Amino acid sequence: MIEATLIERVLRKYGLLEGYREQEPALMWDRVVGQRISRLARPIWVHEGVLFVAVPNHIVQHEFSLMREEFRRKLNSALGAERVKEIRFRVESFPKPRPVLSLEAVELSPEEEHEIEQLVVELADPTLRATVKQLMRKAKIMEKARWKLGWKPCPQCGFLSEENFCPICGKSPSPPAPPPPQAEEER
Repeated sequence: MIEATLIERVLRKYGLLEGYREQEPALMWDRVVGQRISRLARPIWVHEGVLFVAVPNHIVQHEFSLMREEFRRKLNSALGAERVKEIRFRVESFPKPRPVLSLEAVELSPEEEHEIEQLVVELADPTLRATVKQLMRKAKIMEKARWKLGWKPCPQCGFLSEENFCPICGKSPSPPAPPPPQAEEER
């Protein structure tokens, strides 16, 4: 398991820690409020302690506005500090439910398996080699699944994202690019 202090050091090194900390309440929203609420209320952004949340209509906006203090308390409790000053619900065009793709349905080609094998062959420790190989396989499967779901690469860092901005560098994703050759063959 990766330690939180290591993640914090990496984010600080690349100047991303402040931005991450500001957006952390939005990232924790689903986990804190639960699946039933998160289906009807999606966090948009946090700015100066104000969490903006998209809702599909005025009825939901009204109901959740009555519960905003409870949501705020739960978020701040999970964050361990009073970082959310206010929650504002906004009626916005609500995105369709996110498609789900089972990772078990995604298979690696023999070429991809061979490429991973070549990358780990020099690791002397068999346990380390097996662990790294397993991690690399899972990462490749997740990448292929994201391509299949229509995620777009960030024009700056190449990270695949389903959102309107890259969570890594904050840029807008590029127009849909053709999937890599392996994903194209499976269609």
